Amino acid sequence: MDKSGITRREALVALGTGIAAAGMSSSASAADNSSLEAASEALRRALQEGDGKVLTALLHDHMTYSHSDGRVWTKEVLLSTVAGKQRYLSVATSEQTVDVVGEVGIVRHIYDVVNNDEKKSRSHLKVLLCWVRQGQGWQLLARSGTGIPA
Repeated sequence: MDKSGITRREALVALGTGIAAAGMSSSASAADNSSLEAASEALRRALQEGDGKVLTALLHDHMTYSHSDGRVWTKEVLLSTVAGKQRYLSVATSEQTVDVVGEVGIVRHIYDVVNNDEKKSRSHLKVLLCWVRQGQGWQLLARSGTGIPA
């Protein structure tokens, strides 16, 4: 049995349920939305700063992190690629929406990144984050990025 209590199949079901439910009205409290917004902001800062300790706490063990070019990272790959490094010079979000349905949180936003590479390349994406409530906090279960014209 998996120690985390959730399989990849269950994670995908949770993501699908969250996507389907995100358009419905929910009884989420302002505190639920606020705590999810705080988790999303903590993720943004941790990615920009390469903060492995914060990322470890925020990422679910079965997290899947899908890039707009088709690459998919696990928690372990994301941590080995980002933690302790300055992979991004800046990470900014805008046009954010937050929906909480039960124990699932959906965050959508525009994600503008300046990469710390030779070209200082930029990414302009629509991002969907699926979070699950774990105890008193949120953990990122799935992330999907889709390119949009600049």
